[in-house]
Amino acid sequence: MVLGHEECGAVKAAVAGAPVPGQISSILFAITPAVANSEGETGNRIDNAVKANVLLQMERLEKSTVISGLIQENKLKLVGGRYDLNTGEVTLVA
Repeated sequence: MVLGHEECGAVKAAVAGAPVPGQISSILFAITPAVANSEGETGNRIDNAVKANVLLQMERLEKSTVISGLIQENKLKLVGGRYDLNTGEVTLVA
């Protein structure tokens, strides 16, 4: 499962487009395309970007030779979700 979570600091930083300190800066390059993919969607900007990031990371994983082979052999299923920090619930995204 590829799992994003609400109010993700890394996604917020990518949406803001501002430099960030620490470890978050090392993953912004991977998140920024998802932020662009979610532009123009109605609803909460951060939540849309979190969901788009889950989908993008799933696409990237599916391009792996090993993972795609396992998916084709029905030995692996890739799913995406969004974790709600307040309730502990996971909502499937894909």
